[in-house]
Amino acid sequence: MNQIEMFWQTYLQIEKEMLDIAKYIYITDENGDKQLNVYSPHIANLLVRVCVEIEAISKVLYYRLGGSKQRGDKSLMFDTDCLKLVDINYAISKKEVIITCPLFNITKDANKIFNTLKHAHKRQGTSWERAYQAVKHDRYSSLSKGTVCNLIHAIGALYLLNIYYKNIKYCIKYQDFLTFDFSLGSSIFSVNKPEEKYVIDVINNCQCQAKLQSNSSPYILKYTDASYKRILEINNKLEEDINNFIKQQPEFNKEEFFDQIKVQQDKGRVVLFPELCKYRINKKIPVNLSFEERKKLLIESEEWNSNLIKTSISKKMMKSQWKTFKKRLIILEYYMD
Repeated sequence: MNQIEMFWQTYLQIEKEMLDIAKYIYITDENGDKQLNVYSPHIANLLVRVCVEIEAISKVLYYRLGGSKQRGDKSLMFDTDCLKLVDINYAISKKEVIITCPLFNITKDANKIFNTLKHAHKRQGTSWERAYQAVKHDRYSSLSKGTVCNLIHAIGALYLLNIYYKNIKYCIKYQDFLTFDFSLGSSIFSVNKPEEKYVIDVINNCQCQAKLQSNSSPYILKYTDASYKRILEINNKLEEDINNFIKQQPEFNKEEFFDQIKVQQDKGRVVLFPELCKYRINKKIPVNLSFEERKKLLIESEEWNSNLIKTSISKKMMKSQWKTFKKRLIILEYYMD
């Protein structure tokens, strides 16, 4: 068993014990937080074990990310050193964990979805760490801090850190995205789905120049590098073909059309095809007609229905390129922020 699997199997064992607790304690927030504040020596003991695992995996991530303190340095703190470095690299304080276990009757979003590592990079910045420190140093007097709520949040933190430590990439088809299991092997939690922003940007021919960033999910949704490159080539070729076609049109010899283009240039970027369609529509539809007559002509016009471009550029070329585009569209990659 390698180190990654050792941490994960330990986590799964902790989850199993949490599920066993849920068989005897009704975990719910229907009538306030009374049930979430239930405590016991067993829950307190499990909280300490969970936080010991958090300390251990935080230090492993710290050295993976190039932490400067030497191994064995007694001044190394799992929160202000280790989790701080992890937060700088992965923004873990913004990542959410979602309770999905059917044994937990959690009804309020504030209790079901939480930033379990928010402020975790500060000294005792979270409720679960404060409870851990209190229970560890004075078990009897601080027993009431070993609550179900603190235990759930600590296990959620350990779950999230394990996800970052495993650092698994997933290549899946686009149609499988909505049904992808974001519990990632957990029986209690899941993480948020990543945004589709970077996929949509590529489809819209917007090149991604800056570093990709996620929101509340630890994952980013993107095309594989090979697919991204191919889609850009397809988009650029289509744009080039469209522009070449437009430049062959008789309007390019008319000063009036260029005046229209200049007006748009002053406002920002000019897209030639819509400008050509707009010019022809204005020429086709007399201004002295009634509104309904002009509307009817507009809706029926070749320019409005985009038939101009469909009938003028090689259909064979368009079909071939879009077939390739759609094939690349379904190749997606998840990777850590």
